[in-house]
Amino acid sequence: MKSLPLARDGDRRSEAGLRVTRRTALHALGAGLAGCVFPAVLRGRVEPEAVRVGFIGVGGQGRHALEALHAHAFVAFADVDEERAAAAYRAHPNVPRYRDYRRMLDRHAGQLDAVVISTPDHQHHPMARAALAAGLHVYLEKPLAPTLQECAELRQAAAGSALRTQIGLHGHSFEALRVLREWIDAGAAGPIESVQLWSDRLPPSQAHWTDRPAPEERVPATLDWDLWLGTRPKRGYSSLYAPSRWRTWWAFGGGALADIATHMFDVIEFALEPGYPERVVAETPGISPETAPPWSRVTWQFPRHGARTGLAVHWTGGLREGRLLKPAEVSRVPRSVVEETPNGMAFVGRDATLFLPDMRASGRPRIYPLERETEFVAHRPARTLERLRGTHYDDWIRSIREGRPAGAPLAYGATVTEKVLLGVLAQRSGLAVGWDPVAHRPTGGPVIDRLWFAPERR
Repeated sequence: MKSLPLARDGDRRSEAGLRVTRRTALHALGAGLAGCVFPAVLRGRVEPEAVRVGFIGVGGQGRHALEALHAHAFVAFADVDEERAAAAYRAHPNVPRYRDYRRMLDRHAGQLDAVVISTPDHQHHPMARAALAAGLHVYLEKPLAPTLQECAELRQAAAGSALRTQIGLHGHSFEALRVLREWIDAGAAGPIESVQLWSDRLPPSQAHWTDRPAPEERVPATLDWDLWLGTRPKRGYSSLYAPSRWRTWWAFGGGALADIATHMFDVIEFALEPGYPERVVAETPGISPETAPPWSRVTWQFPRHGARTGLAVHWTGGLREGRLLKPAEVSRVPRSVVEETPNGMAFVGRDATLFLPDMRASGRPRIYPLERETEFVAHRPARTLERLRGTHYDDWIRSIREGRPAGAPLAYGATVTEKVLLGVLAQRSGLAVGWDPVAHRPTGGPVIDRLWFAPERR
């Protein structure tokens, strides 16, 4: 079947080509939810099978969302890069497509229930705000946004809304995350005193750039560069930005820290609920106004919280002198285990260490020393936390149907992302960064006051 052309302003072919073969209504919400306010497109629906979804970004990470939500009604696609989106377009030739997500929202607002956003980080803030303003439920890939200001604005935009949101921290729905929390609460390691995090994630091609590319390159015919930049200041195109290297550049992302540590801080937040740090410092090979460092060590110092006297979280990652940087020592965990683990987390307690060989809690933790693990597992605690059915996407869909919050709504995503971004601020500035809980913003002087804003707002 011939694929549809890109929909342009005033082009009605996209609407005429819409042919949804799945039933698209939601089950009528129960009487107990009658007092909730939901978008008009959801009220009065009686069939439960499908949610009507629009997708912003269908190449790259967006492919996973398309696969996970295949049983639902695909109303429209938006993507600035025809080449990256080509596979999705071939697989779904009857779904209208747009380059500009705003045209998609304008044209199909009355036909949509929800939107999935799978784009570079710098587009998360404007796209999620536009979807919320249109009365749509939102699934937004992590991290929430690349700057603290944008996180705060998204938190505010979602506050008090009956719209159901979910940030794409897939590990948040894993059973092993709940096992970790139960084991910590049961005293498997004693009081947790520190957490070690490490990652092998590198800048693309293991390269590092400190200045903007010059000269600029010709924009590929399949890419709308102005729409890719979105709200960021204009700059010439380079393949060192798009389609896949954007995360290294401060204007578009937060480097490996914002990418991988966001997953890891989800685990810390769920397992320990540490509050906000009082001091964050970073060691890097130098400061660049343009790019994330090729390696860094970052430390978050959290204050006393409940019965815990304090908590230090240490991040180690990147390439230094041709070698992957690893923690100098992880208490009780054999050095060979640390060296052979690309991405790891270790919750170091007074009596033992809980070790996870991943950036998420994807499997039950190991306990070191192993003798303690044998003893603990023989008398493992009873379950205290509810397990989720299905995937992280399934949890979001159920939250829409049942009228209750998803496991990781945007407010939770803001909390996790903000703590990671304090580390990014320390990397970018070379300064110690604090947190003002009253003003809900970072502290540390004029440089920090400038850097916490999104680039287009300076």
